[in-house]
Amino acid sequence: MSKKIYNPVCPEYFYHADIQHEALLTYEQHLEKKHGESMRTCDPDDRTNWGALDWYANGSIAFAEREWPNFVSRLRECIKTHCGMGFYKEEDRKRYFYHSGSVYSLKGKFLLRSSVFIQHSSIIKMDEDRFMNDLSKIGRW
Repeated sequence: MSKKIYNPVCPEYFYHADIQHEALLTYEQHLEKKHGESMRTCDPDDRTNWGALDWYANGSIAFAEREWPNFVSRLRECIKTHCGMGFYKEEDRKRYFYHSGSVYSLKGKFLLRSSVFIQHSSIIKMDEDRFMNDLSKIGRW
């Protein structure tokens, strides 16, 4: 039996950015953000450290551009709009941009950090139904 070849049609290359935002919150603030209200209990045996600070997810932005100059312009605009002024620091082999900002459903300003992941990838168009049908026959030939 002959091998079937699935040639891609019009591969399109894109620069893709994924910007992850995190907020430095107490555990109580995190639960309030997540559930919309304070979750403290009156239980005297409750040993939860409600004031413990940690980084919690605070949204993300993702976009893609075909041309590098357009990609860089859009990335700069995103950082300017969503992050504002701040400083850059490497921590645990990962680079972050630290800045202040708001957290949805909480009042006040918080310390935020954002990380940017950039990749160059391609979208390949092909007959997916035919490809998947052939994959489902593996081992039956």
